[in-house]
Amino acid sequence: MLSNTYSCYVEVPGPVARDRAGSGRLVGLVLATGFVLVWASGYLVGDLGTTASAPTTLLFWRFLVATAVMGAIAAVTRAPWPTRLRDWVRPAAAGVLLLDVQFAGVYTGLSLGVSAGLASLIVSSSPLVIAVAGIALDGERLRPVGWLGLVLGLAGVGVAVSSELSGGARTSAVVLCVVGLVGFVAGTLLQKHAPASADLRTGTTIQIGAATIVSVPLAAVGGGFALPLTAVAVGSALWLAVVNSVGGLLLFFVILRRRSGAGATSALFLVPPVTALLAVPVLGEPLDIAALAGVALAAVGVALVSRSESAGTRQLPDARDFPDVVSEANDPQHTQQFRDSVG
Repeated sequence: MLSNTYSCYVEVPGPVARDRAGSGRLVGLVLATGFVLVWASGYLVGDLGTTASAPTTLLFWRFLVATAVMGAIAAVTRAPWPTRLRDWVRPAAAGVLLLDVQFAGVYTGLSLGVSAGLASLIVSSSPLVIAVAGIALDGERLRPVGWLGLVLGLAGVGVAVSSELSGGARTSAVVLCVVGLVGFVAGTLLQKHAPASADLRTGTTIQIGAATIVSVPLAAVGGGFALPLTAVAVGSALWLAVVNSVGGLLLFFVILRRRSGAGATSALFLVPPVTALLAVPVLGEPLDIAALAGVALAAVGVALVSRSESAGTRQLPDARDFPDVVSEANDPQHTQQFRDSVG
């Protein structure tokens, strides 16, 4: 049955399409840069915070403050809350996986002797795992250049943290870091399947709130709930709550809506090298040439993944840019002529 309107695709290689593509790339670059800097800051501030407080205590206060901040934002902006139970369960499960499972696994692994370099290498392999899972679950495809980019990105991480990979680590500690990787991958895939209409403000509040609830028994068994009232402990908790848990998650979810799972997480390849560079002024660590090489290699990898996605996606002109064409298509006389021609 024909509708009252017929449509056609029109190739218009004019300035409108070029401007849209250029602005889209600029927005993507700004989002990715902000995401990498925020995510990298979490490792630095987390390193400082765990010297002044038990990891599970820091996690509890991080999630509790973040829930209050994100909930206030949702309330002030009058964001819509889900009305169906499943729309509460999905973000809650994603929050537990992305936040509790990931950070509890990694932090506990670090406390048992895994180096920061090895831990970041394990977690930063997530784009490769997500790319494989995306093929199996969603039918997502990367061109060969995209796979090359993923391999180069992971190699850049390895080069950047190579100086930290020496020395032994308990098998159980490594397994815990792998558990953290599984939590991040599973939470990312679950979040990727969230409805596009879901509000990020209330969805993020539900996620962090669920993580807070789960962190209660972890803190009770671990370091307790008393956060030391020192500048380092309190400052670290506030930074991790507002900048990383609120800002970092919102940035990640926005990127995830714009790109495939592998493409969105490919920026993680840049996090360990950038963290190593930022550790020079922040933590007073010496400048490592390997970190510079790792940044360059990882940047090439991320660029190749982005190029692969861009080449595989064809942007069609927006009908709003061509009102005359739309008006003609909606004209009853043209509609009848079209029906007669095909009828």
